[in-house]
Amino acid sequence: MLVFRSVVVLSATQIIAWGAMFMAVSVTAAEMAGDLGLNPSSVYLGPTVMLVAMALCSPSLAGFYARHGARQVLALGSLFAAPGLWLLAGAEGTLSYFAAWAILGMAGAATLTTSAHVFLNEVAGEGARRAIGAQMLAMALAPSLSWPATVYLEGLFGWRNTFVLYGAVMLLVCAPLHFFALPRTVAHANTPRSRTPQVSTRQQIARDRLVATLITAAVALNGFVTWGFQLVVIDLFRSFALPEYLAVGFGSAIGFVQLSARLFDFLGGNRWDGLTTGLVAAAIMPLALLALIFGNGAEWSIILFLVLYGLSSGAMSVSRATMPLVFFTSGQYASVMARLGLPLNLAFAAAPPFFSFILGTAGNWWALSFALLCSLGTLASMVTLERLRPAQR
Repeated sequence: MLVFRSVVVLSATQIIAWGAMFMAVSVTAAEMAGDLGLNPSSVYLGPTVMLVAMALCSPSLAGFYARHGARQVLALGSLFAAPGLWLLAGAEGTLSYFAAWAILGMAGAATLTTSAHVFLNEVAGEGARRAIGAQMLAMALAPSLSWPATVYLEGLFGWRNTFVLYGAVMLLVCAPLHFFALPRTVAHANTPRSRTPQVSTRQQIARDRLVATLITAAVALNGFVTWGFQLVVIDLFRSFALPEYLAVGFGSAIGFVQLSARLFDFLGGNRWDGLTTGLVAAAIMPLALLALIFGNGAEWSIILFLVLYGLSSGAMSVSRATMPLVFFTSGQYASVMARLGLPLNLAFAAAPPFFSFILGTAGNWWALSFALLCSLGTLASMVTLERLRPAQR
């Protein structure tokens, strides 16, 4: 019952937090650009600043998880998000605008995704993978809920008052839910014990470092592709001379395929683990890209791409949160996830402008070829991780 309550609370607060702190700008960007005297591309640099700040702050949270537990980190992050949103609402120029996003990044490191997964690991123990999968399944609803809500609120109050309201929600709804509605847990000690039996301490440390490096490479390379295409996929389809309505329709369909992949993984229960999910996802992504490259934008190749790409990216989003549980103890999980935040969020921040630039200057072949190279790197890392899989306990 405690696990179910935790999943429900975190599903609600993560949808609110991601919607308020990151997704809302997709709706408000045009009005913000006019009021602040910025061009639209500069407005979208705000979320990039946020992701960089999240990346830089994430590793330092490992000690907080060990000493205080993820519940307090989540609550403090929610409290800290409120002034960031209020500063954004009152921004009058470039400096205050980007300062607000930097504050949101620091708050986001504490209250978005990673801390939620660390908490579920604390409360669910061996059932953490299924709990995390359920929470991520609910998170697929975030755009469907946050974008219409922001459209309605902006039309009613304007973008500035919308962010004032979102700040109040973070302060008065999310922070109390994190602090009072989540059950108290005992933070796991960051013990250096590996799940692999009968190895010396030196071998164990070297093995753990290799595993952590491979996981980092796999999720960062995959994240670079999935987040890079997330914002430019419609432009990618347009570059193949696809009609506007088809480009938008095909791009929108990817989200439903991603949701189905998450649902399938969740319904699978304990029949496979996060490493198996990640290996299959990593094998599918190159096939998706090759279909579009060799199909040269034919409708069949675009449909095949969006199905394979959606399945791969949806499954990999679950795998990167649960794969460390295959190799590390519950006590090590928080530290590993905190350190993963640095390369992963940097990849998320850099990917959209990079792929937008490549697509606009060099064309779709180069964009797809670079994505294919990254995907093959992900697959190589996952195959190596599979060979390092610890013996079943």
